[in-house]
Amino acid sequence: MTSPIRYSQQPVELPLDGWLLEGNPAPGCAVCDALGLQREQARKRSDWATSYAAAREIRNHDGGHGEA
Repeated sequence: MTSPIRYSQQPVELPLDGWLLEGNPAPGCAVCDALGLQREQARKRSDWATSYAAAREIRNHDGGHGEA
C-alpha cells in the first residue's frame, strides 16, 4: 500500500503544441493583420493564452475571404 504525499510538489508543465499558435493571415485583410499583430505581441510577452486565441481567430476567419 502506498502512503499519500504529505508535502508540496512542483507543478507538472506540459509542452505546448505548436500547431495551436499557427495560422496564416490572409494578405490584405485588416482583420487578419490585426490578429497577427496581436498574436506576435502576445508571443513576445509569453502570453500563450492570448496568442492561442488570436491564432484560433485567424484560422477561423480564413473562411471569410471568399476563397472556394
